[in-house]
Amino acid sequence: MSQESSNVTALRNWFRTCPAISSSNRFRIDYLAENPTEYSIYAVPSTLKYHENILGNEVLDDIQTQNFIFASKESYGADIQQNLANLGFYDEIVAWILEQNLARNFPEWTLEVSDCENVHIKSIVPTLTAYVAQGGSDAAKYQIQLKITYRRN
Repeated sequence: MSQESSNVTALRNWFRTCPAISSSNRFRIDYLAENPTEYSIYAVPSTLKYHENILGNEVLDDIQTQNFIFASKESYGADIQQNLANLGFYDEIVAWILEQNLARNFPEWTLEVSDCENVHIKSIVPTLTAYVAQGGSDAAKYQIQLKITYRRN
């Protein structure tokens, strides 16, 4: 298993500790099925930051960010109460993420880089509010985007 996939797995396991997330529902990586209710973590392209060192070489910055999407497939339709409940679920998720930031409770990450033995996550913050990314007649994919800031040690 690559380091990136183990980090995504660690993020998935971290989300599994959120009280709003049902342990009886499937929690996938980069995939959601058609039927509600299940969850997924999606890796999103993220820019690597570099600087020039005193020798003129481009080297990775010690502080980096990586983006992810937390998504779920939920029941959806003309029922206003159901759609409000879906948004309320995401309010709970966002509140939990912010609580974890205050408590400095983050998943353990590593990097597969010769000059970097481990990673210290500094924050995990939502960068987009919950929205319907894909709607159907009876189910919709809701999602939020997250930014993880970390220090390479």
